[in-house]
Amino acid sequence: MDAHATGDPVGGQPFGPHNTVTVVDPSPVNWLSITWNTMEEANRVDHDGIGQPSLAESWRWLDSETLELTMRQAVYQDGEPFNAGMFKLGFDKVQEWTNPHPPGAFLNFARDVTCEVVDDRTVRMRFPGGDSAALMKLRGMHLPSIRFWDEWGFVDPKTGSAEGHW
Repeated sequence: MDAHATGDPVGGQPFGPHNTVTVVDPSPVNWLSITWNTMEEANRVDHDGIGQPSLAESWRWLDSETLELTMRQAVYQDGEPFNAGMFKLGFDKVQEWTNPHPPGAFLNFARDVTCEVVDDRTVRMRFPGGDSAALMKLRGMHLPSIRFWDEWGFVDPKTGSAEGHW
């Protein structure tokens, strides 16, 4: 598996062997280390297990079924701006899969969960019937740039699918 850097900070070639990380790890869970150390999520947990904002600047429950997140103004390593639309793209891409989380379906959002962009920095997620684990699930929802989705993605070249292989 290769993980590619998105640029050279000293002005050399933008892509190539000089900024390619080759991972030689036969573990079936090596993706955990790769994704959690190369991608951001809406939130993280601190050493006490308390949720802290990451790409989300803040969040609040508007009612028992509606979670609103305000995103930070941020830029990906390739210069692409992060915004609420990028959050929705990540949500939509992962929701396409039958079982997006290899550790278990408990990390998946229900099929009837929706995500809407309110403005450039705000998204609203609706959880019909509620979801007390929503913030924990957001910790496992990686938010890469469009380039990741368009060029690399989580697709396993052996199977042609992202189902449970990232």
